[in-house]
Amino acid sequence: MCGIAGWIGPAASDATLRAMTDIIHHRGPDGDGHAMLRLGDGTTAALGHRRLAIIDLTTGDQPMKSHDGRFTVVYNGEIYNYLELRSELKAKGAVLRTHSDTEVILEAWRAWGKDSLVKLRGMFAFALHDNGDNSVVLARDPFGKKPLFYATTPLPNGQGLVFGSEVTALLEHPAINAELDVDSLHDFLCWRYVPGPNTFFRGIRKLAPGGLITWKAGQWREERYWVAPEAQGGGRLPVPSDPIAGFLEVFDEAVRLRLRADVPLGAFLSSGLDSSSIVATLKHLGAPEIRTFSVGFRGDMDAELPAAADTARLLGTIHTPIELETDDMADLLPMLSRHRGAPMSEVADLPIYMMSVEAARHVKVVLSGEGSDELFAGYPKHLAEAHLGRLAPSGIMSLLGRGILAATAIAPKSDRRLNIAGRALRERRFEDRMVRWFGAITPAERAQIWTGPPATRQPGQAPFQSANGASPLRQVLHFDQTSWLPDNLLERMDAMTMAASIEGRAPFMDIRLAEYASSLPEEWRIKGRTTKRIVREALAPRLPEAVLRRPKNGFRMPVSAWFRGQLREPFNEIVLGSGAITRDYLDPDAIRRLMSDHSSGRRDHAKTLWALFALETFLCEFF
Repeated sequence: MCGIAGWIGPAASDATLRAMTDIIHHRGPDGDGHAMLRLGDGTTAALGHRRLAIIDLTTGDQPMKSHDGRFTVVYNGEIYNYLELRSELKAKGAVLRTHSDTEVILEAWRAWGKDSLVKLRGMFAFALHDNGDNSVVLARDPFGKKPLFYATTPLPNGQGLVFGSEVTALLEHPAINAELDVDSLHDFLCWRYVPGPNTFFRGIRKLAPGGLITWKAGQWREERYWVAPEAQGGGRLPVPSDPIAGFLEVFDEAVRLRLRADVPLGAFLSSGLDSSSIVATLKHLGAPEIRTFSVGFRGDMDAELPAAADTARLLGTIHTPIELETDDMADLLPMLSRHRGAPMSEVADLPIYMMSVEAARHVKVVLSGEGSDELFAGYPKHLAEAHLGRLAPSGIMSLLGRGILAATAIAPKSDRRLNIAGRALRERRFEDRMVRWFGAITPAERAQIWTGPPATRQPGQAPFQSANGASPLRQVLHFDQTSWLPDNLLERMDAMTMAASIEGRAPFMDIRLAEYASSLPEEWRIKGRTTKRIVREALAPRLPEAVLRRPKNGFRMPVSAWFRGQLREPFNEIVLGSGAITRDYLDPDAIRRLMSDHSSGRRDHAKTLWALFALETFLCEFF
């Protein structure tokens, strides 16, 4: 795991490249490297690298050249099946001088070109120069677990590129300025993140998951070499004859591959199914001395620390609980916003960072449960869409949603999740329901508070639109896998772990496992009221009964109480103050009404209030 930065364009000073890598020092405190490669016509490929040494600690430094000097690469990530690919390449006559996965990328590209990318089981973002034709390629892993940002710059005969693992690296280049993309701010208000390829910075884009850019002689093109299998509305593989045996084979391999490291390794452990499944499988595979880490807040009655500790005891791990004080959380927002290059719109970002800081004192790699819900259907929205999605066009689902809202309005203590479900189900448009499930406000609500200029971005192909004829459940899963995951959860996981100089690995995000999941009939994901059926049934023999019985809780934080207590005044000062940047775009009176409704207990606007609080903090930090 590392950080990369560089450009293709006019020669600039070594100091510029070093500034670009120095600002992402946290991504790779173990070393750095820089190369300036002449491409002709006064153009240079500048490749910079910060290293967090995980595999081949002695000969894996970057930039790395191939044995004959033709290829040079800087790379962020891990290729978990590098040993198998190494054997395959050596059988083809490849010359390999190191024991690193980085060299495998070089020789795989020589052997198979862009077809090599689908062979790489891992997480990666890399820039590779081919001295044979003076081309440069930028590539990103299929699900977008590793970030790669880029911007174009003018050349006399075309365009150059500036790129990096974090936005801050690009902003160190003299050709790149921090200019707010107002359309992205407009998008953020609904989704609580900016759907790719856009960012908050005008002219800076995200390379798409499964994306590839090829640059040559001032011309460049972007293409997709892989898309999530749900895009086809069904699986690419035949339906397995024994679903449970097939799942265990692929899942165990995904976990086993992610054990490859030359440094200590541990796992995040909540009280839930996903992380418990990974830890139980580590034990099943014979991993010695499993270290686990969990986090919660002091005084929070809903904290999962006791349940996580109980699971750790039953699974026999060396467990470290981290208990946090709520007063310290808001102070982290500016620093972490810079690392992410976006607002910290998920409150859980903060404790994940704190858990990563503690874990980094003991291990250098952690496994986590990201992706299980999005591959195997673990959220309430999956239940709702699976059973009711086909009723949306007729209006029946909308009527049901209105009925749920009416019931929660008169209940003395209405369930927050039931209220969200009611508001989501009453929306007829698929996009509006997705906003309701996990977003902040709907487009109609946004229009009531927006005072900025009209959005100018053309609504092109949405990243979550799936093939015609896809079932409602597969449509939601495709949205999750192509937008919610790469643009929010995976971006969050990368930024928070890297800020603490620790590597996060997600076995559920294995592409072979994703393709297997898509091949399953839907009843192996949702059956009745059971979510993630295949995961529960396949791993039941390995898991404590308490984990299987425990309802899905998510990483819950007392944010509603915060905005009625210690965050109320900071919110008023930061978001509603006379110097707030958002005052140029949002109606402060409408925001005051949101806070008033929340403070009085009439409505729970915690999700929206936090999004606005994080947004203003981010804007002040960059703009």
